[in-house]
Amino acid sequence: MTEQTNRQQEQEDPFLEWVLTSLQYVKERAQLFVGGAIAIVVALAMMEFVQTQRASARDEAAHLLFQVMLADGNGQIDEVFGTGTKLIDEFAGTPSAAHGMILLGNRYYAVGRYDEARQLFTRYITEYGDAEVLLFAAHTGVAACQEAQGDLQGAAKGYLSYADENPEERASAMALMDAARCYRLLGDALQQRQILERIQRDFPSSPVSQRARQELEML
Repeated sequence: MTEQTNRQQEQEDPFLEWVLTSLQYVKERAQLFVGGAIAIVVALAMMEFVQTQRASARDEAAHLLFQVMLADGNGQIDEVFGTGTKLIDEFAGTPSAAHGMILLGNRYYAVGRYDEARQLFTRYITEYGDAEVLLFAAHTGVAACQEAQGDLQGAAKGYLSYADENPEERASAMALMDAARCYRLLGDALQQRQILERIQRDFPSSPVSQRARQELEML
């Protein structure tokens, strides 16, 4: 029997016990219930159990995230990878797993494991795309992996894609600056200039705008 199966049974057994207890309660007091009241009682019991389980999962996920961050701060990279993987796989859907996915992707990137980093950033976009807090990190993380692997054209398009899809986000100015850098490395001065001018036009109050102006003066 696998560890996953054991874990699933640990979660299902108390649930089954809860439902059976509720049914026994209703059976003993059947004369007090009419119509759909029996179903309502069972449904309420099930709802309370699910809410309790979700809260417990969130707490455990938060504890694992703390362990990952502590290991990361102490330079225990193997612990980061091991605990981080457990966090994102066993507690998928929790806020802690979402943050852990980005942290783990960043660490894979830092040690040159770009394929694994890119997979995690892409997975974040797929599973947590509606949580915009870390969406910038995920999108630019994918592009950064492409850049590190020599795909400057693909990286530039990735940075631009984020900026195009999030025109009101201040972080888009940074994504555009990254795209401009890629085009500079590609020797495409025209694309570089157009992007730098876009930064100045669309984000005049951003600190990035000053950098864009300085680079324009050097073209």
